[in-house]
Amino acid sequence: MYIPNPLHLTRLAVRSARGRHRTFRVPESSPRRRELDELWTRAFGDAPPTGLLRDLFPDRWARFHTRGPADAAFDIDAAKTLRGLLDDLPWEGHSDLRMIVEDYGVLDMAGGWSKSVPVDSFAWRKLPVDEDGIAVAYYWASEWPSPQAVNQAFLKIVAEEGYAVLTDKEVTWAFVPYWAGVDIIFPSSQERDEFVNAHRDLLAPHPSDL
Repeated sequence: MYIPNPLHLTRLAVRSARGRHRTFRVPESSPRRRELDELWTRAFGDAPPTGLLRDLFPDRWARFHTRGPADAAFDIDAAKTLRGLLDDLPWEGHSDLRMIVEDYGVLDMAGGWSKSVPVDSFAWRKLPVDEDGIAVAYYWASEWPSPQAVNQAFLKIVAEEGYAVLTDKEVTWAFVPYWAGVDIIFPSSQERDEFVNAHRDLLAPHPSDL
């Protein structure tokens, strides 16, 4: 008699609850994908669009908190603070943004976790996340998401229901929000210092604090 693996059953339940997964076999073959590839590589090399950016570019990185003392702020307030920080970054006309959404495969327990992030996207990159190459991260990119889509994405991210990275049209900085704040990778250490001086009220006592 066949006895199902409990872990497999758990994964099936998770997949069923999450519904459609954002996975793809190969990235899109298009000028827009090649353009984003070139711009991202110029700014960040081979680094993935994740929180690892802060470790790879420490001289250009700063962390800001959106939850306030004791992480007491409500999700909607944290999302509004994220929006305010994003709007204070330099980007052309405050209309040309790129959003990169991360998701995982069907066999991964984290699979489907970003499907609720509202974005009209194209298949950009597929990267292994472990040495064996079994776990794979799928990155979907969106050109010029609407302000409403960005705001909805922030609400999902602070509720830990998705993950996305935002950048400007020319990919000169990376805005990496998480449930309690945001890591920002600036074009230069000078621009980081100027931004930090203007937003000291959102800094943590120690940069590594969540």
